[in-house]
Amino acid sequence: MRAAIKERITEIIPLLKDRLYDLIPPLEVTDDPYAVIALGEEIWKSAWAGYRQVVRLQLYAGHSGLDQADDWARALIHRLHQKRVVSTGAGAFTLYYLGVPEAEKFDAVAGKACRTLRFGVYVPEAGASDLFDPPDEWLTALVDWTTDRLGESWNVYQTTWPADQNTYAVLWRIVGCETKMVGASMYEVRKRYIGHITAPMGAAEHKAAVSLVEELGSKVQIPLDTDQRRYMAVAEASADLQADAILDGQLRLTLVQRRMRPAEDAALIRRVDIHPILK
Repeated sequence: MRAAIKERITEIIPLLKDRLYDLIPPLEVTDDPYAVIALGEEIWKSAWAGYRQVVRLQLYAGHSGLDQADDWARALIHRLHQKRVVSTGAGAFTLYYLGVPEAEKFDAVAGKACRTLRFGVYVPEAGASDLFDPPDEWLTALVDWTTDRLGESWNVYQTTWPADQNTYAVLWRIVGCETKMVGASMYEVRKRYIGHITAPMGAAEHKAAVSLVEELGSKVQIPLDTDQRRYMAVAEASADLQADAILDGQLRLTLVQRRMRPAEDAALIRRVDIHPILK
């Protein structure tokens, strides 16, 4: 992974070729510019995202000044954020810009000012999706419906992110379920879902999110089993375009289905009292 990231960085900033070091530069390196890359430990984030490893990059522009480092930082963020990187050892992975509390800092060891960037790489937990087999029937139908709406350029997953997710991807996961009695012989099942949308550009994510919410709002029913005439209805659909695509998800969806209670479970009328109306 480190080698692939370093290769992409030097493609963006050729001046850093052979001057991108691990952890700290060699003692003999005294002239600028150069950069230092460090990989943090993998930290557990969520059941659907798995672990996140932080990649920290420090840019030392030297006599060119921090303005030059700012230009490099903007170019790196633009060309690395939400972009796929192919590594021979780690496979393909996506980088996400995480920002930094203090982008400009003084490195006391080097005695120089530098610009710091932080990117995250999410590593799904192996075998996590197997824990949800067989999958939720409604969730599978929702994935099929979403695939039909977005087209072949999008991959739609359920429950957890795969290790080899597509660049344009949607993840649906179930977060809640409840039932409500609506009559002596009928009850209602409600299930809540969260949808995550990732794409190379934020505009593509926003467009897909808005499109899905509008489509869901216009649908009276989503097919569950057309042969048996089983459907689920959309009770509520919304999108938060500022939400974190990987960890939080932009879409909120509630699906509902009304079912008949078995006849033996329905309440029986044991007695009827007739009171005459007296005038």
